[in-house]
Amino acid sequence: MRWGSALAPGDASSIKAVDESIIIPCGAPIICCAFAQVNRGRGLPVVAAGCMDGSVKLAYCGLEMDAPKEGRLRILKSDLENGNGIKHGKYVKTICWSPSEPILASASADGTVQLTSVGSVDSEAATVSLKVVQSMHFDGAVESMCFVNNGNTFCCYVRGTSYLSYFDLKDGCKQSKMSLNGGVAGTGCFDEHVSFAILSLLPSPNGEYLAAATDSSRNFIMKTNTDRIVRNLYGHKNDGFSNPKIAWSSNGQYLYGNSQDENCVCVWDIASTSIVKRLDQSNGGHSGFVRDIYSSSSTDTVASVSFDKAAKIWLRDM
Repeated sequence: MRWGSALAPGDASSIKAVDESIIIPCGAPIICCAFAQVNRGRGLPVVAAGCMDGSVKLAYCGLEMDAPKEGRLRILKSDLENGNGIKHGKYVKTICWSPSEPILASASADGTVQLTSVGSVDSEAATVSLKVVQSMHFDGAVESMCFVNNGNTFCCYVRGTSYLSYFDLKDGCKQSKMSLNGGVAGTGCFDEHVSFAILSLLPSPNGEYLAAATDSSRNFIMKTNTDRIVRNLYGHKNDGFSNPKIAWSSNGQYLYGNSQDENCVCVWDIASTSIVKRLDQSNGGHSGFVRDIYSSSSTDTVASVSFDKAAKIWLRDM
């Protein structure tokens, strides 16, 4: 397996890309963002941004010639709360989209999670139809979440708990708990001890497994819908002051993750649980802490961004 940074088409390519980009003002600092995935087999041209003021802004991201060139004109007004859209009591910690339906999940530091169905988008009028599917309130903040089972189940981790919560969207959001320590909730063998928090949660490409990144220098792989941990991944460092991020390779063979004491992307071979490569400055990597990682679901391309104000594109040559 060989790695290398992908080359830009020219020396001024990055500057040109920034100059031609559209800046969309959201009125508050942005904490997280995510593009909608699938809407009845078609891409939904919407990007969501979770903000420090508790709002979730939806913006039109279509690229047709008659689309607004001015960023503020791309912010979509909704029919929720007199057009104010999705709003939480405290800052938004994380957001994610269902892979099968235009449903957006947003979680806040106030312990609330809202599942919102995003309907028709009118790019000319800059409006979007929204419908609240479910609102939930937890005793702690939801630190990480995702959709599993082809989007039919919502899964989340609440700080201070020792389990993952699964909500069946086809059965009235019925909740089931899967222990992170082994055992079954509600039985004598259910261990409620908490030694870590899951700060990033991501399903595998085939949906059979969940990867979890914790604040205890440990990533692990779980069998979806069970309490079975099948792999523990070590060799990096992330504590309570870090921002652990992970991403799956398109074939599900590797897991990418950051490390707070190294300006690199660690590459774990899941079968052996070993770090087989560190993407760092020695092979064109970052000079600052890696803030986030994204892996293409259809190609062997990985993107990383860092506090060094750079974005790196990596190609995996098998």
